[in-house]
Amino acid sequence: MEPKEILDELRTILVTRLKFDPRRAADVVLETPLPKGVEGSIGLDSLDFIELSIAIEERFGIAMDEAQDLAPHFASLDTLCRYIAERMAAP
Repeated sequence: MEPKEILDELRTILVTRLKFDPRRAADVVLETPLPKGVEGSIGLDSLDFIELSIAIEERFGIAMDEAQDLAPHFASLDTLCRYIAERMAAP
């Protein structure tokens, strides 16, 4: 799956699972930061990250390893798309 396709799926998740306004979700780009408190971010808090992780596991069929520090992968949509693509490609 290409990063653009993953980004489109993540936009859908933002709207359906995190109740984002569809227009706001359509404006996010790969460079958009995710965590609350980061300038220009979409402002996700810890509960949003949990919900997003669950939605990613369900949609992409990958397991998010809670024992691993996932924060670097959730820094922006770009890092998250690359992480998902890597996990999907792994045997």
